[in-house]
Amino acid sequence: MKSVFVETGNVTAFRRAVLTVEDTERGQPGIVVAWGQAGRGKTFTARNSYTERGGVFLSAWEGMSQAAFLSKLCFEVTGDQKCPRSAHACKIRIVETLEKRRKQGGAVTIYMDEADRLAFGRVEDLRDIHEATGAAVILIGEEELIGLLSQRRRVWSRVTQEVPFGPVDEADIAAFALEAASLDLTPEACAMVRTTSDGDMRLVRNMVQLLEQAAKARETNRADAAMVKAIQKQRSWRRA
Repeated sequence: MKSVFVETGNVTAFRRAVLTVEDTERGQPGIVVAWGQAGRGKTFTARNSYTERGGVFLSAWEGMSQAAFLSKLCFEVTGDQKCPRSAHACKIRIVETLEKRRKQGGAVTIYMDEADRLAFGRVEDLRDIHEATGAAVILIGEEELIGLLSQRRRVWSRVTQEVPFGPVDEADIAAFALEAASLDLTPEACAMVRTTSDGDMRLVRNMVQLLEQAAKARETNRADAAMVKAIQKQRSWRRA
């Protein structure tokens, strides 16, 4: 099965939100919050956007201190291995670099993955940087992220775009199977895959991989409800 990127409804909504906050003239600058349960494709979507549009991409680590966080962000923004040691000096360096790029017409978008794992002080650091430079900030995380941000009005008021990653629908599943595995799923098969996976894109990918194997064994490129029933009896599809 090929590694492909399918334009699901979630992807379209995310792309639209990023374009809106990056358009400083006609858009709505601010912070984007993309949230949803694990497996819905948030990180994959954010990484694709980062690859296409550029910027800075970080993933939060559990228990990350302010100094470690800002040092990592400083390196990603400046490319300098010798960023300052103190958190305050790092933040100043980040702001100066982003402001310089903005004046040169090269604004930088900051993608922060696993943002629900951040201590709230790190979110405040990102807010400070956004306020000082106008850099768009994209926060990506699970459901807990909304509760974290709503604790402080001064942060939540900067959120101008909210993108909930819901379960993928049957059209998304059919498109993914066709593009990733050249597999034609019947409408009944799509409905069963969606129900069994609960619309979790990670589990959809696992199921399609097994359906592809089953279809090849039968020398066909079509997967029907009977084929889905056969793999539903397997437990390995959740780890495929």
